[in-house]
Amino acid sequence: MKNLILNEKKLRKKMIDLDIKTINELATKTGVSKPTIYEYINGKSPLSAAFVRLCNYLNVDPHEILIETETASKED
Repeated sequence: MKNLILNEKKLRKKMIDLDIKTINELATKTGVSKPTIYEYINGKSPLSAAFVRLCNYLNVDPHEILIETETASKED
């Protein structure tokens, strides 16, 4: 089964480009909670309105900052 997750390296690069130094600062500027951003970084599927708001602030297409991973199926 395929899963979309946040590409943390691309997120961090975009933060550097915008001179955003911390996740706390990113949360404040985007209106997306710090725990939600950490959930995205830790592998929670970021397909939500908060993720779109984060991408809009970073001026990045959501597809540009996502990567596809394989997850084991429950039948294995």
